[in-house]
Amino acid sequence: MSLDIAIRNGTLATADATFESDIGISDGKVVLISQNLPEAKREIDATGRIVVPGAIDVHTHFDRVHSWHGKKNTDDYETGTRAAAIGGITTVVNFAFQEPGWDLRQGIDHELALADGNAHIDFGLHTVVADLSVDGTLSAIKSVADEGYASVKIFTAVPHVGLTDPEILKVLEVCRDDGVLVSVHAEDDPLCNHLVNHYLEAGKTHVRYFPKARPPVAEALATGRVAAYARELGAPVYFVHLSSRKALQEVRRSREEGGEVYVETRPVYLYLDESRYELPDNQGNLYVCLPPLRSKMDQETLWQGMRNGEIQTYATDHAPWTSSQKLDAPNFSRIPAGVANVQTSIGMLYSDGVTRGKISLQQFVAVTSTNPAKLFGMWPRKGTLTPGADADIVLIDPRRAVELQNGGLASNVDYDPYAGYQGVGWPVMTISRGEIVAEEGRILSKPGRGRVVKRSRFQSL
Repeated sequence: MSLDIAIRNGTLATADATFESDIGISDGKVVLISQNLPEAKREIDATGRIVVPGAIDVHTHFDRVHSWHGKKNTDDYETGTRAAAIGGITTVVNFAFQEPGWDLRQGIDHELALADGNAHIDFGLHTVVADLSVDGTLSAIKSVADEGYASVKIFTAVPHVGLTDPEILKVLEVCRDDGVLVSVHAEDDPLCNHLVNHYLEAGKTHVRYFPKARPPVAEALATGRVAAYARELGAPVYFVHLSSRKALQEVRRSREEGGEVYVETRPVYLYLDESRYELPDNQGNLYVCLPPLRSKMDQETLWQGMRNGEIQTYATDHAPWTSSQKLDAPNFSRIPAGVANVQTSIGMLYSDGVTRGKISLQQFVAVTSTNPAKLFGMWPRKGTLTPGADADIVLIDPRRAVELQNGGLASNVDYDPYAGYQGVGWPVMTISRGEIVAEEGRILSKPGRGRVVKRSRFQSL
């Protein structure tokens, strides 16, 4: 057998096991897992390194115009996937928004045009259902899922995209019948609107009031309500960027009553806390995200949830803005929400999680790769190291010491929200479908090599 690449002498890790072996790659696929590989055109010595399936980030926002204020975030598909590849991510799933008056197909076509010729790594699309007044929106969910866009997202809050409760019930019912997983941005819209207006009318416009205006109870209320709807309808549901102990308690309650509920959390909630909003000179604006940063107690709850399997996936919600876009906002309600994450998220989880003993190596692989692949219809093509799978592989140097600094990102941003972070254990090589796309912090691939991933229906975990 002729091999294009042989990765030798590494420690292989999957969601189930860790073992010593070599990997043979040909034609973009894993073809052999063996310690007796034939010679290859390219030999990679992985001595002392951990070899894992490429990370799958199922929550990114590239090339997105913010619905609140019309500003466009700073990463398109080229810069976003470039940063992701350097960080050890081999597949992303971005969002195709249904803009007012559009049908779902228009949202997908718009997103495909943005990505065309730009992506360094493979990408899929979630459809965002935001306007049920457009004829055929509900029936289109099945047709676009049949094309390979087999997941939808809904918002319970956020201007211009939030659905009413009756609309949410309709989407859940249709998706249940069509085998489509529904992702949910869960915040209670009436409570958030009331509190935002309360603080603004009182002249309390500083970012320190932002977490008070969108408190954990708002997330918990929406999480519990939508989980109850889904349970009663028999529909699986997936909560994105879960941030708080109160929301996780609602997930537990629903599961105890028979609900099929999955949970994602994101880096900002594991590594940052709400004290950032007290920084001087409005520097707290730089850390605004939805939901807001929470307490240290919430942080520990999320780590525990990942460790005990209550949280199934880890994704970035990557939505970067320049510091001027953040700092120029007139009040906390107008600050663009989101930060840059894709280049640092995997290294930080390995360093904080595996190196420091908060999660096991198998759990790391599960939440970054295997579980996302199963839940979003990419398994076993992606998310595993096994013959026949795409050769999406990341090498991690467990002894690599890293200190993050402003100016160190390939993303189109001028600050790193984690500047000053120090860790040990970091991705040093990323292979996408058998091509080395990034090594030692440098991008090696050309824009446009990334392919659209057409996904099947989800698999229960």
